[in-house]
Amino acid sequence: MNSSNGNGSMSTASSSGAWNGRDQFPAGLRVLVVDDDQTCLMVFEKMLKTCLYQVTKCNKAETALSVLREHKNEFDIVISDVHMPDMDGFELLKHINSEMDLPVILISADARKQVVMVLHMVLVIT
Repeated sequence: MNSSNGNGSMSTASSSGAWNGRDQFPAGLRVLVVDDDQTCLMVFEKMLKTCLYQVTKCNKAETALSVLREHKNEFDIVISDVHMPDMDGFELLKHINSEMDLPVILISADARKQVVMVLHMVLVIT
């Protein structure tokens, strides 16, 4: 699923390398990673491929939502940054929770107390 459109870009990658850890991760987990920072996307892709996950990257939340809607049941989990210019991670989470049954992990480098508290509340509520 490699594609790009005017609303953002998306790419998919997987790895055939072996995991050398003590416990096996579930190989083939289909992960959608959403972040407007290309460096973060590359780091996540590399880490997740090490676990033998299939990684699809989107640099816009709106693009990610379109991908999820168009490819229902083709993802096992979403990892999304909180702060993005087109739609924040909390809004993306609301859409995903209302439209599909899919776990979402929200991440942020923002250590401000109000952001941490909102992330904590989301964890408690969902």
